[in-house]
Amino acid sequence: MVQHIIKYKNSFLEFYQRHEVLVSIAIFILGFLFDVVTLGRIDNLANIIQQALYLLALGTLLICEIRISIGRMSLSPKGQRFWQYHELVVHFLFGSLLSANTLYFYTSASALTSFIFILLLAFLMLANEFPKFQKFGLIARVTLFSICLLSFFAFLYPILIGHVGAVPFWLGMISSGAVMFFVLKNNFENASEYIRKNVFYPTAIIHILFVLGYYTSVMPPVPVAVKKIGVYHEVIKENGNYIGTHERSWMDKLNKWTQTISTRPGEKIVVILSIFSPANFEDQVYLKWYYDHPNRGWNLEDTIKLSILGGRDEGFRGFASKAHYMPGLWRVEVETSDGREVGRLKIRIESDSNLEPREFYKDIF
Repeated sequence: MVQHIIKYKNSFLEFYQRHEVLVSIAIFILGFLFDVVTLGRIDNLANIIQQALYLLALGTLLICEIRISIGRMSLSPKGQRFWQYHELVVHFLFGSLLSANTLYFYTSASALTSFIFILLLAFLMLANEFPKFQKFGLIARVTLFSICLLSFFAFLYPILIGHVGAVPFWLGMISSGAVMFFVLKNNFENASEYIRKNVFYPTAIIHILFVLGYYTSVMPPVPVAVKKIGVYHEVIKENGNYIGTHERSWMDKLNKWTQTISTRPGEKIVVILSIFSPANFEDQVYLKWYYDHPNRGWNLEDTIKLSILGGRDEGFRGFASKAHYMPGLWRVEVETSDGREVGRLKIRIESDSNLEPREFYKDIF
């Protein structure tokens, strides 16, 4: 039995050495799929604990790697046998953490700038598996770890405090900085230029970039996410549901970016949305109505505040009506209380002078 185990282990090591990139990508995909299958709500306690444990394990491996490289740590023969597999564990942990962060940020992204942030995360997630990126060695790993750590705190504090904004953001920044300072202080005091170049500088740069991302609204406003939004003739409350009435055909409903509504004199239009936020979450979002003026371009015409309560899986339902409008192209942007866009809808309003009865369809929120 033992001989068979040794034989399989040697065969795997031989295969891994010949196809290191292929095995690394496979492990990364395994970590990604594991996260997709097991990932639940962002405020799920099991998910939070899992991410914290992954960060702890990854941070421990990176500390060991640095201490070994600078001669402050040596491995026993048993430790060396384990260490030959640590690259696979690191790839799995990075794959899982980066995929979770990318998925969470993606659900909260709306504006083009936010999608640039998502694409950057996705690029780093994939680049981590290729030798040209890995040749940067410790700098690349510390950079990715800093992103994962900052992202974890970016999710955690809004969940704990119950709203987004500068206070939870800066608590996350301070917590991440404190963790990195603690690690450097207790493991690499009187650090050499090697530690400053490979650990301190990339950590500082990522923290600065996150600050810039927050104050330029590039970073999506996790953990808030618009799940559904549409424009309707009226909203009806029935059996605990919000029901919006519309005339759109199934072909019109395929267009997720622009919705058309035909209105008759004196009619209001109503925007209904469901917006997810964690349990015990109390905050506000703002529906900003922009009109595409033929001569002046996009002009802000109205801002409507909507208070939201978290906890419902399908999202908190709310609506805002507008009685004064002009025919043409409109845009409704949904912004969080700290000014970051979480959703948007383009609306084409057309005048309808027909007096014939209309057939309405229903959307349930």
